[in-house]
Amino acid sequence: MDDLLNTAPCGFLSFTDDGRIVLVNATLLDLLGYERDELQGRHLDSLLTVASRIFYQTHLFPLLKLHDRVDEVYFSLRSKDGAEIPVLVNAVRRERGGIVANECVLMHTRQRNLYEDEILLAKRAAEEATRAKDEFLAVVSHELRTPLTAILGWARMLQIGKLDERLTRRALNAIERNAESQNQLIGDLLDFSRIISGKIRLDVGSVELVSVVEASIDVVSPAADAKGIRLQTVLDPKAGPVSGDPERLQQVMWNLLSNAVKFTPKGGRVQVRLARVDSSVEITVSDTGEGISAEFLPYVFERFRQADSATTRRQAGLGLGMAITKHLVELHGGTIRADSPGEGQGSTFILRLPVMIVHNTEPFADVASEPQIPGVDYPQAMELARLDGIHVLVVDDERDARELLTAILTQSGALVTAAAGVTDALDKLRLVTPDLLVSDIEMANEDGYTLIRKVRVLEEERARKIPAIALTAHARSSDRLRALSEGYQMHMSKPIEPTELVLAIANLTDRERA
Repeated sequence: MDDLLNTAPCGFLSFTDDGRIVLVNATLLDLLGYERDELQGRHLDSLLTVASRIFYQTHLFPLLKLHDRVDEVYFSLRSKDGAEIPVLVNAVRRERGGIVANECVLMHTRQRNLYEDEILLAKRAAEEATRAKDEFLAVVSHELRTPLTAILGWARMLQIGKLDERLTRRALNAIERNAESQNQLIGDLLDFSRIISGKIRLDVGSVELVSVVEASIDVVSPAADAKGIRLQTVLDPKAGPVSGDPERLQQVMWNLLSNAVKFTPKGGRVQVRLARVDSSVEITVSDTGEGISAEFLPYVFERFRQADSATTRRQAGLGLGMAITKHLVELHGGTIRADSPGEGQGSTFILRLPVMIVHNTEPFADVASEPQIPGVDYPQAMELARLDGIHVLVVDDERDARELLTAILTQSGALVTAAAGVTDALDKLRLVTPDLLVSDIEMANEDGYTLIRKVRVLEEERARKIPAIALTAHARSSDRLRALSEGYQMHMSKPIEPTELVLAIANLTDRERA
C-alpha cells in the first residue's frame, strides 16, 4: 500500500459493490484494533452497528451509486473489542481499469472536533491579527495626517501674508516641530520595514553604556523639565563595555526614556539604574507613570499593539517603538522585559546586554556625545557654512523641491543652475560646467541613475568628473549602495537638513569654511 495513504491522519477503506473490503489503511486499523488480514476480504456489514447497517443499505450506498459521491454523513463502526466508534464519512465511486471501487475517508468525530477547534483558534488568531493591522493602519493615517494638517495650515496662512511678526515666528516653529514629528514617524515605519524583512544591520564596536544613557537623558531632559518630572540616575562607570552599534543602542535608550517621560504625569519621577549583574550590564528604567494593565503586559513588545488605540487616546505615536526596541536588543544578544503592578502604578523596563569578553586596549569612544537634540540653532550653523563662489547644478522634476534647494544654496552664497529633468540638465551641462551636481533619483521619464550614467560619459573631462550628490527619499542601505555604484559620491536621504547639505557640498568641493 502506498506509504502516503498509510500515514494519512484519517482512516481509509475501499469496498466493492457487493460490500467486500479490498483496501484499508493503517490509521483505520489502529482505530478499530484489527490487523490488516482480519479486515481485507471481509464484508463491510460486519463492521457496522445495526442502525448504521440500515443507513448504509437504504441511503449511503444508493446515493453513492446515483451521484458517485456522498459528503459528510455520520455512522458508527464497531471495533474488534465491540466498542462503537462514531465516524464522519466522505465517499466517492471510481472506475479504474473496468473495476468499480467505492472509496471512503473516515474521521473519528473526536478527531473532527479537535480539528474544528484548531481551525476555530486559527480563524480567531487571523481575525485578531487583521483587526490589529487595521487599527495600526488607522493610527498610521491619523499620526501622519496630524502634523501634516499643522504644516499645511500654517503654510497657507504664511502664503496669505497677513501674519504679524509674532504669528509668523509661531507658524515657522510649528511647521518645523511638526515636520520633525512626521520625520520621526517615517523613521519608525522604515525601521519596522527593515525588521520584518531582516535587513537591519549593525555597525558593531565597543560601547560604554554610561555614555549612551547620559546622552539619551540629555535628549529627553527638555520634555521632562516641561512636565516637572525628576530624572534620577544611578550609573556604575565600571560596569564594563558591551559590543554593539552605538547609534542603535542610543535609539533603544531614547525609546525607553521618551516613553517613560511621555506616560509619566506632571511632577512624577523617572529613574535610570545601570549596573554590572554577573556577566551582563543591566539597565533599569522605572517610572511613576500610567503603568500597564495585566491584560496588556504580555503584548507590550508586539507589533500592531497599543494599550489604547481608541479615538480618545491621550498619547500620540504609532506604537512601534517597543517592538523595534526589543528587536534591536535581541540583535545585540540581549534581553528586555517589562514589569508593572498595574494601571496607575508605574512601570519598569529591564534591559540586559552581555559584557564584552575581550576588552580593547584603545580608549573607548565617547558614544553619542553629540546627540541630535531638537532646537539646534540652524541660522547660526548656516552662517558658518558658506558656499561663496561655488556653482551647483540642481536637478529635480518637482518644482517645490527644486526651488527649496535653490533657495538654501543661494542663501549660502552658491551660484545655482536649476534643471527640471535629465534632458534639461544635460542641455545645461553643454553650456556650463558647475562645480557640483545635486540630483533627485526618482524622476519622471528618466531617473537620477540615468542622469549620472550619461554625465559620466560626457566628452568634456571636467564635466565628466563633476562631483555628484544623490538626494532622494529612498533611504535603504541598498539605495545608498546603488547610488554610489552608479557614480554618485554621496547619498543623502530626504528630508535633508539645509546645513547638512551645505556642508556636504563644501566637503566635496574642498571649499569648507572654518
